[in-house]
Amino acid sequence: MTDINDDTQLLDQLKKENEDLKQACENLRGEREALEMVIADAGNKQLRAEIDCMELEQIFLAVSDAMWAARDDGTIIRANEAMLKLLGKPAAEVVGKKCHDLLNYGLCENDSCPREVCSSRVRKEFDVQLPTGPNIYEHYIISVAPLTTIIGTTGFISQFKNITARKEAEQKLEELNLALSEMARIDGLTGIANRRYFDEVFEKEWKRLAREQDQPFSLVLADIDFFKKYNDNYGHQQGDDCLILVGKALKEIILRPSDMAARYGGEEFALLLPGIDLEGATTVGERARKAIIDLQIKHEFSDIAGHITMSLGGAMMFPTQDNSPADLIALADQTLYQAKKNGRNNLTLAK
Repeated sequence: MTDINDDTQLLDQLKKENEDLKQACENLRGEREALEMVIADAGNKQLRAEIDCMELEQIFLAVSDAMWAARDDGTIIRANEAMLKLLGKPAAEVVGKKCHDLLNYGLCENDSCPREVCSSRVRKEFDVQLPTGPNIYEHYIISVAPLTTIIGTTGFISQFKNITARKEAEQKLEELNLALSEMARIDGLTGIANRRYFDEVFEKEWKRLAREQDQPFSLVLADIDFFKKYNDNYGHQQGDDCLILVGKALKEIILRPSDMAARYGGEEFALLLPGIDLEGATTVGERARKAIIDLQIKHEFSDIAGHITMSLGGAMMFPTQDNSPADLIALADQTLYQAKKNGRNNLTLAK
């Protein structure tokens, strides 16, 4: 009886061990499947990473702008085809070299080296000129961004965008704007300041002298004598030629940068003389009157001479907050009228 019980216990023990073994096998199978899934996922991720890396490499190489990547010490670790073309070197002569040995930025000497982005981690842009041939320089915008390399060290990546065409367009636009600005200030016929610019400068200088206080401001208005008869008998084309010569003569007698000769309207001209008193205005006015006579422009139909002459009226004021350019213009206009009453071809000054 005892043997039977022992056999039964042994059998039960074997069954239990068999069940435990089956469970262990099942557990091992599950763990193997889980491990296979992890391995497969890691393989997929690695494959995806390799594909991404290849795609990024292709993008980097295909970018039309020149680009290179470097460590924080300036050692180049990668350069695209456009960068190699800009440098005129093969990859073997670029990778592993220092950036400042390959290209003269003109930046490191000014304490604005692109490598600073490695520590600041702030993207920067630089507007520079780079040599692209013998005595040839082109404009570039260099965009520099911080970079963390695959091994975890810091670096930077630079993109070089050629903006020479844009710079040239901007230069042409600036020149055009200057030309347009000049045209807006210059009388189209005589080539001296027009009425609009005269008014603008007059107002500006008046306010300046009003602030400085006790500074004289003189104005001389001038009118070509019997110009209507000149136009009627010699024709408008010759009349225009006469105005051109008169304008040039008046411009030439202006000696100070602050003074101005302007075409006031028709055959009337103005001499703007900030900071000059009546004595100085007399000197400038007489110089202008004689310069017109010296032109010796024939005028057979003048009532006072056989050539072009000019009547001039001058006045002076001290600019303040209580008067204005219009007051000085009115006073000078009165003296010009008096100069014509006095027989023309003279300078009359306000008393």
